[in-house]
Amino acid sequence: MSSPEYYKVEYSINPWMVAGVEVDLDLAKKQWGNLKNSIELAGAAVEIVPPSENQPDLVFTANSGIINGNNVLIANFKFKERQGEEEIFEKWFKENGFNVSRIPSEYKFEGRGDAFVYGDYLIGTYGIRSDKEALEFIANEFSLTPLVNKLVDEKFYHLDTCFQLLPTEKRDAIYYPEAFEDSKLSNWSDLFNLIPVSKNDAEQLSCNAVVVDSTVIFPSGNIEAVETAESLGCNVVQVDVSEFIKAGGACQCLVIGLN
Repeated sequence: MSSPEYYKVEYSINPWMVAGVEVDLDLAKKQWGNLKNSIELAGAAVEIVPPSENQPDLVFTANSGIINGNNVLIANFKFKERQGEEEIFEKWFKENGFNVSRIPSEYKFEGRGDAFVYGDYLIGTYGIRSDKEALEFIANEFSLTPLVNKLVDEKFYHLDTCFQLLPTEKRDAIYYPEAFEDSKLSNWSDLFNLIPVSKNDAEQLSCNAVVVDSTVIFPSGNIEAVETAESLGCNVVQVDVSEFIKAGGACQCLVIGLN
């Protein structure tokens, strides 16, 4: 995670962001602290990437890169407003003992936001902020089979805004069908038990949840997927991250799992 000392919404690079919208920084710091505390109570240790005055979106560490074991491929951000984060994240991962590499600069890729490693597969999305070619490169570098889908709704600009694997034996996953070109996610249906969420849930970023062991940390709100997760045996926590939703991110956007 990266603390939100310099977090603000000063430009617009997704439909959630209204340039210059007022952020209550004290409230944002409190909400971030509550999320960090909830993650720690669920059993994880949290490492901190120091904030940067020139990078207000650094707080969204999910986009820093993709991790496979001790190897990291750093993001190539689409928008210049976030490209300065790349050097910061590359430095942090190197200093913390990871093997760090880059993908070709012509391919845009926004980290855990758009892809994750699942067994022998790379699960990823492209079409809005990441390129298909980037996912193919990553799969080849990590010796994984790519299983990718195209995003078609600008409001759900990353995979982690519209898909979340739950910690269940049946590999249940919640997702918002309308975010994808293939609303049935046909090439993922053998891997996951796909459970659609409503438009109301999706627009509260219900799929942007953090999983730690058996705990699922959802953003606060009247979210039907909370009951779904509980019925499947998950321990559910909800944390208010309203100040970060102003920038189009909720719980998962603020975190990247290191193992």
